[in-house]
Amino acid sequence: MQTIKKILRILFFGAFLLAAACTNGQPAQETPSSAPQASVISVENASSLQSVSRLDVSQVTSVKWTLDGKAFWVQSTHSAGLYDNQTLQAIAGYDVGESTYIYDVSPDGRLVAYALEEPAVVLYDVLDRQEVGHIALDSYSQQAAFSPDGSMLGAISSDVWQITLWDVKSGEQIKALTGFETAAPIYSFRFGDDGKTVTWIARATIQPMDIASAQMGPSIRHEDFISASALSPDGKLLATAAAGTVEGEFKPLVTIWDPHTAAQLAGFSDADTFSALAFSPDSKLLAAAGKDKILFWDMESMQAAGEISTPAEFIHALQFSPDGRALISAASEGIVQIWHIPQ
Repeated sequence: MQTIKKILRILFFGAFLLAAACTNGQPAQETPSSAPQASVISVENASSLQSVSRLDVSQVTSVKWTLDGKAFWVQSTHSAGLYDNQTLQAIAGYDVGESTYIYDVSPDGRLVAYALEEPAVVLYDVLDRQEVGHIALDSYSQQAAFSPDGSMLGAISSDVWQITLWDVKSGEQIKALTGFETAAPIYSFRFGDDGKTVTWIARATIQPMDIASAQMGPSIRHEDFISASALSPDGKLLATAAAGTVEGEFKPLVTIWDPHTAAQLAGFSDADTFSALAFSPDSKLLAAAGKDKILFWDMESMQAAGEISTPAEFIHALQFSPDGRALISAASEGIVQIWHIPQ
């Protein structure tokens, strides 16, 4: 009976994705497969970005490029869809139902990791349409995530301050990371884009940790809760968004840190709260989502590199494509946009 229900959910969600792609999900400007390759987004041209395609969905909590950049995930609490980058057509998807929720989707464009009523993470292959993994947890977890290359899955514990890492292919536990200390009852973690680091986050504190050695980096504290963070792909810069005092005024602030020493390298303020951060693949450009706009900063000169306007009021997810030629954004209104430099 459970198998039949899962099949019905898959068929229903597949029909939903196709409907979204063919109606509300029509791109504002489709990019034909024979079109010339877009330019790499850089400090010099970031302010020239234009929305070349748009997908309107009912709900979206995050977006993620596949490793080859040919497709992207659109994830909500209970469903995840994989879309073709050029046509915006739905490739595959999965609906886990209202009784559970999705943790994360894999960078290879295949797996959905979702929760069960028991302490466990299920891995479902959306292309082969079958369950391929079942990872038992020691306790319930409010967060699990894939590493940037998709080889590991990490989950935090609700009983102790711990991140447990598993090998995705074998399902074997790799190690448990501990050492973070906080008075906050809730904490979270993020894999760094360098693939070598995790950052622990609790309210106004963030602390990096080297995965291989399990060595903790410096604890970095803010005046207010951290609303977004990102570690650069080269591992040399940590960006955080949290309100702070600037020339005697308390306002939204993006701060650039040296994650190895906790030295503050730069700070950028704005009138509106920053809701998402993303580094370019070469670590030279930082994008930050604000109200109705995306702002850019040059990480070499630590100067502003322009901004673009968006039709979305609150963007909560940003990511550069692996080749650096596109930027994808997702908004709470269900607006997903792909941005390119115009040809």
